Amino acid sequence: MSEPSATQSNAVDAAQTPSASARPRTEPSVSGTLTREVVGAEILVIDRDPDVRDGISKVLSAAELNVTAVSEPDRALELIVQRFFSVVLIDFDTPSAGAGLEIAAAVRASSPTSAIVMLTPRRSFDDVVAAVRAGAVDVILKSPESVGYSLADVVAFNEKHAALVERIFEAAARSFVRRQADAVLRDVRETYDELLKVFMDAERRALELDERISGRAERPDADAEIRILVVARLQELAEEMAARAKPPYRITAARSGAEGLDRCGSSRFHVVMISDDLDDLPPSMVVRSIKVSSPDTMIVGLMGSATGAVLDMIEGEGRVRLADRIGSPDELLATLDRVTEVFHVRERERRYLQSIRERHYDLLRRYAMLKSRIDRLVAGA
Repeated sequence: MSEPSATQSNAVDAAQTPSASARPRTEPSVSGTLTREVVGAEILVIDRDPDVRDGISKVLSAAELNVTAVSEPDRALELIVQRFFSVVLIDFDTPSAGAGLEIAAAVRASSPTSAIVMLTPRRSFDDVVAAVRAGAVDVILKSPESVGYSLADVVAFNEKHAALVERIFEAAARSFVRRQADAVLRDVRETYDELLKVFMDAERRALELDERISGRAERPDADAEIRILVVARLQELAEEMAARAKPPYRITAARSGAEGLDRCGSSRFHVVMISDDLDDLPPSMVVRSIKVSSPDTMIVGLMGSATGAVLDMIEGEGRVRLADRIGSPDELLATLDRVTEVFHVRERERRYLQSIRERHYDLLRRYAMLKSRIDRLVAGA
């Protein structure tokens, strides 16, 4: 964690140092555009002292800011969920000594673009460091002059009140700029994702056209053998499928997860069907192992249900339903044409992606690095 900046380190002194240009009801020194944006901003004050809450509310309301003041941290967090506050002022010792730091961390987690300003009764560098590490952008020393403990109905706006307002406006301006930057980064990320999709689609169409023109377009060969491994505890299922399967299908049986892994290690299979009834290894472990050793193999899960077996293609952490209500080996064999069709589509897509990566490796690498940086910025890393 970085140490506090010079501005933050001097926060406790600045709270009681009047600005040379401070005047009653003067506009803060932030730029005119930002001033217009933050006038009327929502400010949340969290302090157990009613005099402090009342004083700050009057001072900031007089500066055309909308102030909500509460004494209970839980109530403050409820309000933050309900609406956005540009600035959240938190007493260092509400509800107990040093507890304001926990509130600051909770506010930062719930509303990352809200600017947090800590209020402290002590001239303590350690307090400033702890506040900055909790997410505060400023620390203000509490005093009767700065927070207006004894203000009457009409606010006597003096130079120190102007300094307080100045710093709240600056915090609100920071919040505004952060929200604007976050919005731009999110738009950039979405636009980059759309551009990548358009680029990939265009490259895919170009590759397809090039294959057709050159006569190199790959078409599934009806006579090409499709090797399928069926991993199931019920050996009769795989054996019956192997006996009834017609070309181009060649079905091999494995009665356990371990045997299935051995067969995948010694032979290449286009498709592996894995039943959920294995009793030696968890099916998920078998799936992960095959994906590592044979990433091009299409893996299909065969699961029993009350209405018949279902067949799902397993891709990453997701599943794609291929067939359901399968009640016999013949019905399972009838799904193989669908399985093979999906396999060929998957293979063609894999071939195109490999070609695109080879042709545009440097561009895709730079895109991935830039997107990672944008993601970290959006996440507030």
